Amino acid sequence: MRLIPRLLELQEAHGHLTDDLMLQVAQEANVPLYRIQGLVSFYPHFRTQAPQKTEIAVCRDMACWLKEPLATSRVREHHAGNPDVHVRECSCLGRCDRAPATLVNEVPMTIDAACGVPGAAEIRSENPSYRGITLSYRWRCDPYPAEPERYGVLREALKIPRGAFSDRVVSALKDSGLRGMGGAGFPTGTKWELVRKEARTPKYVICNADESEPGTFKDREILASLSHLVIEGMILGAMAVGASKAILFIRHEYEPERKAFESELHRAQGLAGRAGVEIEIFVSPGGYILGEETALLECLEDKRGEPRNKPPFPGTHGLHGQPTLINNVETLAMVPTIVSRGADWWKAQGRSGFAGLKVMAVSGHVAYPGVYEIPVGTTVRELIRRAGGITGRNLLAFLPGGASSNFLPVSAADTPLDFAAMAKAGSMLGSGALFVVAEGTDMLALATNIVRFFRYESCGKCVPCRVGSQKAVELLDEVQAGKKERRVLHVLPDLGETLTLTSICGLGQVALNPVLSVMKNWWDFQR
Repeated sequence: MRLIPRLLELQEAHGHLTDDLMLQVAQEANVPLYRIQGLVSFYPHFRTQAPQKTEIAVCRDMACWLKEPLATSRVREHHAGNPDVHVRECSCLGRCDRAPATLVNEVPMTIDAACGVPGAAEIRSENPSYRGITLSYRWRCDPYPAEPERYGVLREALKIPRGAFSDRVVSALKDSGLRGMGGAGFPTGTKWELVRKEARTPKYVICNADESEPGTFKDREILASLSHLVIEGMILGAMAVGASKAILFIRHEYEPERKAFESELHRAQGLAGRAGVEIEIFVSPGGYILGEETALLECLEDKRGEPRNKPPFPGTHGLHGQPTLINNVETLAMVPTIVSRGADWWKAQGRSGFAGLKVMAVSGHVAYPGVYEIPVGTTVRELIRRAGGITGRNLLAFLPGGASSNFLPVSAADTPLDFAAMAKAGSMLGSGALFVVAEGTDMLALATNIVRFFRYESCGKCVPCRVGSQKAVELLDEVQAGKKERRVLHVLPDLGETLTLTSICGLGQVALNPVLSVMKNWWDFQR
């Protein structure tokens, strides 16, 4: 029996997990009760107390904080005195384009809707109002002009020997130069080839849809609009590497997007069956750490989502110790068009000297936050302009790759949005999340907000991350409260180096990046 899905099922039915329900699961699965308690205590989505009639979660992280620092206070004040409403802060909900974002009984809402403002409504993925991608937008990465033409690459693949198809798809991906779009940027074709060459079976394919980093929400919109490409990419990946099982691992806050994927999957079941691939949807029980691929694997194995030491890597020792191909949503969605149109077409979509297309989430101080499909090589300044620019103020800083990237100053705004170009500029493209900051912003307060996110989301497995992130937040809070002088922050670079060198996973390794880049570019910390 799968423990985590069973616990989620019982919580959905009963509202929370009582001691008796946890004992029931332990008995059903014939496992010790402490193992069930360990899972429930680790994952933030599990509840052991009965919820109020109305539960409102308000995002506290960078995009929502920048838009309205006292958003939680506003919601609490509106519902003050109502014993049926419980308001709490939460980590990023992946809806930074609708900041400040809330969940009302797990349904995405604008803050006005959470406060009962007449005319405000829930956020529906099937009726997006963002400016980057609209219902009438024609995605360049979608090779299918009309719905009946979908899965064309898969239909052709089913007509040829599996070995010949595997050679074709891996070669196309390697020739295209497609890199992983989840943040690491590892060459996709090389990863597929490594898993394909593994002789052990069974093998698995996992689509990582657990994007949970502040500023990152592009995969959410790809799932809402292009689920057919994600599904086709998953099936093609399974066929190429020799897997018969594929899993979509999706965060629980993406319920509308999960339903969109599920609906499309129902239409594609016949083709998936002909390909010999079973696709499962696994709903995450919460936690930013699960975006790290080995923590995700631990969760799928009904364990606490703590990262594994590497090597070995998932390509050779992944789910249940078997060869496993893990790619994020955007990466898999790009596979059908590359195989269909060819590597040369793909490379030609970039600006001069750059190759391919990129989907970017844009949030912060822009007129039209949203999701934008761009040619690789588009500059930061151009993308800000496409998002409507900054109203009434000038650009001060930006994060090109979400909360884990380094802040760059306005002088770097003409840097192309490309992995190598961003690394040369002193940051990283990361997950493809441009966060824009206008003049007049307290950069130290903003950086503190981001470091606090990493402190909250640390799984606590390794001491450097658990203790180091806490110490950094304490120092930053004391300085901003006037309890200590700014020069005490001179210890942060050494602390950041310690976290980078000794943390098990990327969370600890990047946790202090935001504040260190602020110290480098904007502040005199010797005062």
